[in-house]
Amino acid sequence: MTNVVGDWVWMLAFFPLWAVMAGIWFGFASGPKKLAGPRVRKLLDGTAVALSVCSATGILIGLNCEALIRLPFGDQACHSAGLQLIAWAGS
Repeated sequence: MTNVVGDWVWMLAFFPLWAVMAGIWFGFASGPKKLAGPRVRKLLDGTAVALSVCSATGILIGLNCEALIRLPFGDQACHSAGLQLIAWAGS
């Protein structure tokens, strides 16, 4: 039961973090959007959404690698990131 509650805590923590990251990425995109046409604005909006979701997920996985509570998908990500870091350090 503790694992289920812990997993939900991490999942619920995603939304406020995503809101902050969305504000940051949409803030970065606001300057070029003023000069862009409608198609480029849609592209910038889509890019900002994708980057905000990826940033929030990456931050949570990074926090989860050292945490006592584990995300359901975080163990594999931490393991593969550790292997990539070892491979990078060995080269």
